Amino acid sequence: MSKFTNQLNKVLIMLQSIEDEINLAGYTLTEKKVFFTITQISENTESCNITDVIKESGLSRSTVYKAIKKLEYNKMLDVSQSSYDKREFFLNLSI
Repeated sequence: MSKFTNQLNKVLIMLQSIEDEINLAGYTLTEKKVFFTITQISENTESCNITDVIKESGLSRSTVYKAIKKLEYNKMLDVSQSSYDKREFFLNLSI
């Protein structure tokens, strides 16, 4: 096994462990991508909105909305409406 393959395997094992710990194991790859995109945006900026997730993930608006609804339903994510612009919604991780 090459050094790269060995390192990649360790990262995949670590990622699987994290997914199990935060209960992401039952989600689709797309839903996981939306969750991880929200995590990255939230880490780098003060707030994360749905438009940011669409731009950053490269997924369609409807796909992102469906994933957000499921994450919100399962209490992985809080969605709150902006007090300044009623069309804008902010996303906050609940974990």
